[in-house]
Amino acid sequence: MKNLATRVLIAAIAIPILVNIVLFGKAVLVAFVSLLTVLGFYEFMKLTQTRIRFFPQIILFIWLPVANWLVFYYGESMLLYSLLIGFAVTTLSAVFRHDVALASTRIVYTFFGLTYVSMFNFFVLIRETDLLKYTDYREAGIWILFAFAVIWICDTAAYFIGSQIGKHKMSPIISPNKSWEGFAGGMIFGTLTGFIFSFFALKDIAVWQLVLAAFAISLVGQLGDLVESIFKRRFGVKDSSTIIPGHGGVLDRFDSLLFALPMIYFFMLAVVYR
Repeated sequence: MKNLATRVLIAAIAIPILVNIVLFGKAVLVAFVSLLTVLGFYEFMKLTQTRIRFFPQIILFIWLPVANWLVFYYGESMLLYSLLIGFAVTTLSAVFRHDVALASTRIVYTFFGLTYVSMFNFFVLIRETDLLKYTDYREAGIWILFAFAVIWICDTAAYFIGSQIGKHKMSPIISPNKSWEGFAGGMIFGTLTGFIFSFFALKDIAVWQLVLAAFAISLVGQLGDLVESIFKRRFGVKDSSTIIPGHGGVLDRFDSLLFALPMIYFFMLAVVYR
């Protein structure tokens, strides 16, 4: 009961702040994304028991927020360049080590973690890029809030439906509590959110596009949650950290969104604002 009260209190404080950051955009959003990126990378390094040394991880901790600002100013091409630079730093630092097994493991975990948290840049790309021709600047923020709403409804429905009628385990080794019934319930209610959302916001967007986007967000969001569970199961931890009281870590709160944001960005480019 105490944990539930803590979760509700933190959510009541955090949600209005998050909504205002997203709607305001610009430098405030980039600063927020930089914070998420650095914290997320730290959590992943600790989660995978990858030792944080001066080279390369410390350099990457500095490089990640720099890359966020470069993406803000120069667009999606800088995301690719930032990953290439991160790859170079990660690999070049490992080739001189004598322990080949340790070097290879560090390359894999460090570069995966770098790529994983770099997906936070799609906050910035959706909100700020000129490739998406919004009718109103705030419309970009509404799209991000739309993704949040779909994921929250999807996760909530999956939890309650799975706990009540879930009998067929979806991935018993990775996430024993998840069931196919819960997955299906999350997909249904998450997709329905797209239809309901069309009555309140993004009214210039075709209803079928919102419904299709909600379906895709629900699908990849649930898969994103399973991906983080792989690492938590592998290293025997419940949460990526305890930085958010009652909610775990940054990666615990944004694991679904890290997969959903890239998908919705390219969906918007290919379907909505083509």
